[in-house]
Amino acid sequence: MYFQFACPSCSKNLKVSEENVGRRVRCPYCHNVMTVQAPKRTEPAVSEGGGGAPPTVKEGATPSAKEKEPARPSERPAPEEPSEPPPSAPSDEGESGTDVSMIKSGLLGLALAVAFYVVVALPLHKFYLGQLFLARGWVPFVEVFLMTWALAILYLKSRKLVRQKESMLFDLLPTDISPHITQETVDQFVQHIRGLPAKPSESFLINRVLRGLEHFRVLNNHAEVAARLESQSNIDANSVESSYTLIKVFIWAIPILGFIGTVIGISAAVGGFAATMESAQNVEALKQALGSVTGGLATAFDTTLVALVMSILIMFPTSSMQKSEEDLLNWVDEYCNENFLRRLKDADRTEKAEAARSDIQAALEKALSQHQAELETWTKKLESIGSTVARQVAEGLAKIEKEQQKQRMEEFERLSQTVLQKQSELASSVASACDAVARLQSEQAARMQALAQSTEQTQTQVCQSMRQSAQALHAYFANLHEGLNVLNGVLEELGQKQVVVETAPRRRWGLFGRKDGGPRLKPK
Repeated sequence: MYFQFACPSCSKNLKVSEENVGRRVRCPYCHNVMTVQAPKRTEPAVSEGGGGAPPTVKEGATPSAKEKEPARPSERPAPEEPSEPPPSAPSDEGESGTDVSMIKSGLLGLALAVAFYVVVALPLHKFYLGQLFLARGWVPFVEVFLMTWALAILYLKSRKLVRQKESMLFDLLPTDISPHITQETVDQFVQHIRGLPAKPSESFLINRVLRGLEHFRVLNNHAEVAARLESQSNIDANSVESSYTLIKVFIWAIPILGFIGTVIGISAAVGGFAATMESAQNVEALKQALGSVTGGLATAFDTTLVALVMSILIMFPTSSMQKSEEDLLNWVDEYCNENFLRRLKDADRTEKAEAARSDIQAALEKALSQHQAELETWTKKLESIGSTVARQVAEGLAKIEKEQQKQRMEEFERLSQTVLQKQSELASSVASACDAVARLQSEQAARMQALAQSTEQTQTQVCQSMRQSAQALHAYFANLHEGLNVLNGVLEELGQKQVVVETAPRRRWGLFGRKDGGPRLKPK
């Protein structure tokens, strides 16, 4: 988006893009360097067609009633007669765009080359840097001239590019004249642009807008003007591209000259080497011949080195300059789209379009009225056919529904019979299972009863056996007690008597039987 910005030095209104807010720019009127400030936001006025750009309000100014509501075509004042008729086409005198004169740039390049040799090469002739340009034949002189010529072209183009960027700040289409560009106001805009302190041939923007106004005054058609501006944009792009043709030739020619110097140096070295071989017997002549050989090799390599370095030194600023000019063309296209094409208003074209639309509508209504009766007849026929088809379809659907319902009932009966059969089979299976369970229960009861009886008999027998065992144990313990009592009596008797132990001979088995022997106890 663009907005108006007043120069603090000369108070001229400038058209500045929002991208330049906070940047330092140069006023194209007084060339004062200033910093762009952000605009104050105001409510834009609504245009009639909705296609034009809203009028821009100056800083610190209140929009008037005319700016808030643009006048209708019938109420607009007639344009004042210009004192001088506007030219039919912009002037093309001088160099167009950023192209520079070959003669002027060549003379400036020659002067730079001479200055380079006087200031740099001659004072350093005893050093290697000075010998690169003075003692390597004629090739370095041509390379230096081509490099300075290319630098001169870039310098002149940079000055033109600065003027081009300054012209981007002009308010070419001020809203003070009119918020819209019409046939009544186009001459006033042309006069305003002609009065600016810049030539149309020196600015892509002024030339583009001026040509667009001229085309609009002649054609009075928004689409045609847009097509012409697009064509002019392509022309400007081709002009910028062609302005770098000579520099591209220099970038190509300088390395070629380096290769030519390489070939010359190698040829001299080979020739000197051949002469050295012929005078191989003379030592002094051999030394001189070897010096010429090394000098030729130095020329061969140094010329190529200088050529490649110069080519690089030219290539980088050339690419940067070309990119800057392409960006400038993009800015010009954006300016035309935002501030020129959007404000073009062709009232006659709108009225013609409305009239053509009404004529087409009337013709269509007339053509359709002739076929209205036929269309009604066909409509009735289609309605009767539709009702018949609908009735037949309903009957067919009812029939299909009855058949499907009958089939579903038959299938339901088959399923019911199957379920009943399965239920009877399940009932019989359950009854047989219940009988088997009852038999198992009776058999289990009988077994339990028999087991209880056998258990009772076994318990009775065990009780009897335990009773008998208890009685036997009681009798045994009674006998034991009695024996113990007898033993106690014997022991008491023994305690009152002296016991003599006699040793009796052991029993031996003789021929006729056993013989007793061993100790014996004998009471006294």
